[in-house]
Amino acid sequence: MGTKGFRMATKQEILDSALAICAENNLEDTVVAQFTELLQPKRGGAQFNIEDVTKTNEADEITHILDSTFNVFLPVYDEDGEPLFYEKPDTQLGWSRFSRAAEKTRKDREKSFKATEKGIFKDLMADEITSDEAKDLMAKANTKRETVIIPEDIAELILEVE
Repeated sequence: MGTKGFRMATKQEILDSALAICAENNLEDTVVAQFTELLQPKRGGAQFNIEDVTKTNEADEITHILDSTFNVFLPVYDEDGEPLFYEKPDTQLGWSRFSRAAEKTRKDREKSFKATEKGIFKDLMADEITSDEAKDLMAKANTKRETVIIPEDIAELILEVE
């Protein structure tokens, strides 16, 4: 069955429907509050509240962003005033949630994985390794690709949060 003519409900429509069901069934206020908290559309976009992923100064300017790859708060700008995140003016946050360093490490890990994958395939085709050895090597390469290491120069900028 295709999706032609199918429109997904917005988060607000889902919340409104859930609240209507709660009202029809005379659910307790605590249950309604739980549904509201669970289903309420987030201010920062589809997946997060801006307040949860940013730190601000006294002027309410964003000073730090929770990097989605490194899972640490990094300053928006380095000591030289250069942005550590990509600007995204079309979003409410105004910045990417992936720092430039995180994107570079992701690309480097992917490039290394592709080179390893190509080498393993070449060795397998040349009968230099068995298929079981190739599977083991690919599993190790994949683990290495998924391992995120924060670069030293970025680690020095991490905001410690209680």
